[in-house]
Amino acid sequence: MRGVIVKGVGGFYTVETEDGRLHTCRARGRFRREGLRPLVGDRVEITPETDTAEGRIDTILARSNEWTRPPVANLDKLVVVLSAHWPKPDLLLCDRLLLDAGIRDVAAVVCVNKCDLAKAETVRTLTEEYASCGHPVVRTSAKTGEGLGALLSELTGCVSGLAGQSGVGKSSLLNAIVPAFGLETGGRAARTARGKHTTRHAELLSLPGGGRVVDTPGFSLLHTGDIPPGDLGGYYPEFAPHSGGCAFKACLHKSEPDCAVKAAVGEGKIPRGRYERYTIILDTLLESRRTRYD
Repeated sequence: MRGVIVKGVGGFYTVETEDGRLHTCRARGRFRREGLRPLVGDRVEITPETDTAEGRIDTILARSNEWTRPPVANLDKLVVVLSAHWPKPDLLLCDRLLLDAGIRDVAAVVCVNKCDLAKAETVRTLTEEYASCGHPVVRTSAKTGEGLGALLSELTGCVSGLAGQSGVGKSSLLNAIVPAFGLETGGRAARTARGKHTTRHAELLSLPGGGRVVDTPGFSLLHTGDIPPGDLGGYYPEFAPHSGGCAFKACLHKSEPDCAVKAAVGEGKIPRGRYERYTIILDTLLESRRTRYD
C-alpha cells in the first residue's frame, strides 16, 4: 500500500494512503542501519496496522529533493516570505533561500507580507527587486486579506513550503488561507523584538483546492556552500541576459575586467543590492573552497 508521510513525531509517522486514510507507522529497523531517515513528504510503501501489530514503513521511494532542517522531502515549490514591516527583511537570507531552491531544482516564489503595516515605498522596492530577478512575487496581508487569493493559487496543486525569518507571519498566512488549520502563531517577543518560533515539527497540510503545504519550524540548514563558486551566477536569472557579454567565459562577475554583469548593475538593469549580496555569498564560497583545499 502506497502513501505519503504527512507527519512524524517521536519515531511515529502518520502516512496518508491513496484512499485518503491515515495510518500510524514505525519505520523498519534497516533504515537506521542504512543511515536513511523517513522524512515528511516521503512517498512510501507501508504495511497497515492490524489489531495485533502496528503499521510499518517498508520502503521509501526515490526522492526528488530533501532538506535536513526541516526534515522534509519532495517539495515542488518554496515560498520565501519577507516582512515589509517587522522584523526588518533579511534579504541575504532571502537570496540564500532562493539559491537553495535553485540548487534543488525547486520553483521559488517571493511573498512580501504585512503590506498593511508597511510604507508603500518599502513594499514597492521589495516587489520590484525580486520581480526583476524572474521570481513570481505576491504581496499579502493576513490581516486585510490582500493577496491571499494569489498566494493560494501559487500553493494549489503542488507540494510547497513556506520559508523565511521567524516572525514574518508564515503560520498567520496559512491560517488566513485555511482557518481550519488553526496553527499557533507567536508575533514578537516583547523584550527582544524578534519573532517567536511557534511551529515545533514538520507537518503536511492538505489544501482545499488540491496540493499540500508543509508547516515547519523553519529552513535553517542551507546547502549553498556545496556548489562551485563558478556556478553561482547561473542561479541568478537576472544575470543570464548579460553574462554572455563578459570578456571571460568563466567570469565570476566580481573583479574581472569587461564584465557585462557589473556593467548591467551600473546601468540599473540589475538591482545593486541583489548584486552586492551575490558577492557576499561568492566570497563565502571562495573562502570555503580555500579552506577545504589548503
